[in-house]
Amino acid sequence: MHAAALAYFRETARLGSIRKAAAHLNVAASALNRQILKLEEELGTPLFDRLPGGMRLTAAGELLLRHVTATFHDYDRVRTEIDDLKEARSGHVAIVAVDSLLVDFLPRTIDRFRTDFPAVTFTISAVSPTDVQGLVADGSADMGFTFVERTARSVQFVAEIAAPIGVIMPADHPLAGKRSITFEEAAAYPLLTPAGPLPRAANVDPEFTAFRARLVPRITSNSIQMIKRGIRLGMGIAFFTRLGYLEEIESGELVWRAFASEAINTVKIGLLTATARPLSAPARQLVRRLSEDIARLPTG
Repeated sequence: MHAAALAYFRETARLGSIRKAAAHLNVAASALNRQILKLEEELGTPLFDRLPGGMRLTAAGELLLRHVTATFHDYDRVRTEIDDLKEARSGHVAIVAVDSLLVDFLPRTIDRFRTDFPAVTFTISAVSPTDVQGLVADGSADMGFTFVERTARSVQFVAEIAAPIGVIMPADHPLAGKRSITFEEAAAYPLLTPAGPLPRAANVDPEFTAFRARLVPRITSNSIQMIKRGIRLGMGIAFFTRLGYLEEIESGELVWRAFASEAINTVKIGLLTATARPLSAPARQLVRRLSEDIARLPTG
């Protein structure tokens, strides 16, 4: 069926009159009517009841209208995305994120993104989880990744993934064979920990917060790479989401195990954007890519 015929049909259904639809579309009423008759002939059933007061959809017409509405909606969405693709060929995108996302997940997505948008440049900064919302809200960054919690009205989470805090350790560690690990079991081994306070999202589990507060780490560092190297060398275990260790987990070098605590396993990480400030074309494209990659991430 030709797109013009479907447009004529939709407008006639909306206005309830061939004459009014023709006037609105700036076509001859006879030409519009021929297109509708042709549709009815192709489908083998009337689409309208022709009444003295105008045109009323039949049951078949109602069904076709739902299809046409969805089709034109999808077409408009695709056209918008195509326009974005044309506009996104160059530009700059600023991203802030918790450190663990910059180790593996974000570089993978950016690497694939640059294949289609080689002229786009990036500023990517590791910041404290508590700073992400403010930097996105005030325009210092186009988007950010942080732990999901209540947000100000100026920002919104557009994509989320389960990111429970669990135990990262070498594959041959004594705890690696367990499906989940209690706090007391983890307390028996040296701890490597990032500098700074726990993310506020961890407060969802008061038992984890209390447990973590009583531990004395063997090493505290503001570098996830330092902590990662320490785990590989057998210096201790660490408490992280699995998202900063995807490559090592995939290779089997390190393993991640959940804590045996329901509350800490509800923690999520999300992608934030500003609610009122429109994204640039390259930023919109990157948000789409990041959202798709988030949906494909392993969660357990």
